[in-house]
Amino acid sequence: MKLKKSNNENETKISLLYRGLKPRAFWDSLVNAHIARLKHLASIISATITLERLADSKAPFRVLAMLEVPGPDYHAEATDYTLRAALLKVIDNLRRQMESRKNRQINRRKNKTRLGFTGRPNYATA
Repeated sequence: MKLKKSNNENETKISLLYRGLKPRAFWDSLVNAHIARLKHLASIISATITLERLADSKAPFRVLAMLEVPGPDYHAEATDYTLRAALLKVIDNLRRQMESRKNRQINRRKNKTRLGFTGRPNYATA
């Protein structure tokens, strides 16, 4: 008997693009691991990560990332002396953006219960 995959799984399509670099399995696994750690902050539909080596630049590696999520997408870019450092900067930037949006949503829900129909505080006056 064949088991069906459940449709509830959150499958994230990750596209990894290389410019000026040779594709390596190590970078694929590292990017997949970092994206998996961000999934608890938002429902990531797809991720496009570009790893680039820049010629004639002080910081020769650049990483560009775009995460497609319900609502506005997340974008980040970083350059550094090593590819791993640039990738870590991008992941940290994305994490901060996602946490900020999540915190704003939570605060909005908390404040909504204190507001009356007119949008003014619903406090009893004596």
